[in-house]
Amino acid sequence: MKRTCLRTLILLCALVVVAFAEPQSSGTLKGKIENEKGKPIEGAEVRVLRNRDRSVKESKTDANGAFSFELAPDDYTVSFDADGYQGGTLVQMQQVEEGKETVVKTIRLVKASHRTSLIRGTVFDSAGASLPGVSLKLVRVPTEDEEKDHKKVGSLSLSYTSNSHGEFAFRVPSVRARYRVTATLNGYKLETKVVDVNENESVPLAFSLEPVKK
Repeated sequence: MKRTCLRTLILLCALVVVAFAEPQSSGTLKGKIENEKGKPIEGAEVRVLRNRDRSVKESKTDANGAFSFELAPDDYTVSFDADGYQGGTLVQMQQVEEGKETVVKTIRLVKASHRTSLIRGTVFDSAGASLPGVSLKLVRVPTEDEEKDHKKVGSLSLSYTSNSHGEFAFRVPSVRARYRVTATLNGYKLETKVVDVNENESVPLAFSLEPVKK
């Protein structure tokens, strides 16, 4: 009886080891980033945000402007950024299926103005740990002087997903302007901040998100 129990226990342990040793199912997400003239952009940063757990993976395009990720089956949001170009986030989520290849439509980046200002920073939780996968949205809003003069301002809206270190960056026109930036993440209270930017300026901005009380 004892020998039978021992054999059964050994068999169960072996099955557990085999189960853990089996590779996790995955699919491929790939694409290409080009400039307005159709030439590949090398070294562009590409981030994919998993819908289920908000985890982030990062990569850079190769000499052909191509990028590729091996990912668990799920829906993903794709964000991108490159020096000298206007970055952004694809509106439509990309679905990755087990054993299949998902090809993202070629991304064409528009060159940024010769002079730009930069709003960059990090998103933290209330304990001070950085938060990846945070959705950030920047919107142009009137300055105090523009409100007094009832001046219409040009519309500008940009989106960004914080990277694995919780970092984000927005390149905006190099003019005096005011922007509203909102950070959202499931399980946390959204936070909004207003920031003023001058010509050719780099402005730091940090968020500290509070968890939603259950």
